[in-house]
Amino acid sequence: MISKKYVSLKDVVMPHFYGFWRDRRNTDVLYYVLKGGRGSGKSSVLAQGLVMDVVEQPITVLCVRRVANTLMESCYEQLKEAIEQLGLEDKFEYRVSPMKITYKPRGNSIIFRGADDPSKIKSIKVSRYPITRLWIEELAEFKTEDEVSMITNSILRAELPAGLQYKIFFSYNPPKMRQSWVNVKYESAILPSNTKVYHSTYLDNPYISKQFVEEAEHIKATKPLKYDWEYMGKAIGLGVIPFDNLLFEEITNEQIANFDNIKQGCDFGYATDPLAFVRMHYDKTRRKLYIFDELYGVKISNRKLADMIKSKGYESTLTLFDSAEPKSIDELRGYGIKGKGAVKGQDSVEFGERWLDDLESIIIDPKRCPNTYREFSNVDYATDKNGNPLPRLADKDNHTIDATRYAMSDEMRNKGLKSIRKSQFGL
Repeated sequence: MISKKYVSLKDVVMPHFYGFWRDRRNTDVLYYVLKGGRGSGKSSVLAQGLVMDVVEQPITVLCVRRVANTLMESCYEQLKEAIEQLGLEDKFEYRVSPMKITYKPRGNSIIFRGADDPSKIKSIKVSRYPITRLWIEELAEFKTEDEVSMITNSILRAELPAGLQYKIFFSYNPPKMRQSWVNVKYESAILPSNTKVYHSTYLDNPYISKQFVEEAEHIKATKPLKYDWEYMGKAIGLGVIPFDNLLFEEITNEQIANFDNIKQGCDFGYATDPLAFVRMHYDKTRRKLYIFDELYGVKISNRKLADMIKSKGYESTLTLFDSAEPKSIDELRGYGIKGKGAVKGQDSVEFGERWLDDLESIIIDPKRCPNTYREFSNVDYATDKNGNPLPRLADKDNHTIDATRYAMSDEMRNKGLKSIRKSQFGL
């Protein structure tokens, strides 16, 4: 039996994680994402929860890291520490080769595998106690989401006995680059209903050492960007935010009905390069841009695009297209779409990006425009061969940004550069 002392919520987990601890029993949640900075306690509370699950349920827990030889010093030791914190040392048996931690009263275990040999994960057979818990530590070590999906799908394939549920836990420190797949997926305002994300820092950990705090404060004073990344768990990119005027919020039907300065832009694409069409309202007096609808996808022909625009009732509003494709613009006009090519000039890309950055705010509805939200929030500056930032955005996953530039190109030309403040690069 576990002492009542260790069952108490306040004795088992840090206060910051009370919500996570309660959510672990939520039958509607499958994925739990714990991210944040160094020393935040996320791995500790995860290990404590998994130990309790093994004690309370006839299940097997699988712990995974991308490289097998990193498991011993991370997951394995973390779980041993959790067992000690819970006062359960005499209830568990430890084995190193292969790594395994067994709950002796029942015989179910915590097992460990490295993703550097996927066949070992796929071939796991546990006859008596099914694998219902998966912990992937340092999720950001995986290069793609597909690598992770292969593992989760291997675990989720079997129907569980009545009363048991699958639960998948991810823990990681966010990578520096905003375009990293984990940042794109879990920094999003749009998450599946079966996914919960929890962010923590060392400031949430009441047990962190005085020396750790002193070091963190020193880094904060001397290297604030390093502090934001390593200790606060922020994806800082190159350290300069391209658009610091972004607001992500609902744009209501009532607001849209009152918009009277509608702009539309389109960046062409076809095969693997997405086409992006965006619709927005420009409040010229307050210098606010509201982006409230989009069309986005690959292999969209001009005829199909015209049909999509017409289905929305947008065909009579002028759309400014990428002028590099005059034949496509002519074809769309033939299908009844009002449009013309956006006027480009020398340095028009950099100018357009700076003009957008100089607006009071760019408001994007993430539900109506998920791709616009994703691209604007994750874009970073291009770099030179030495990794130094250049005064233009990286030409990657920026299709809706280009479409927005085209939509606003007439406004940009009328306004000129006079009101554009100097950028972070001194231009």
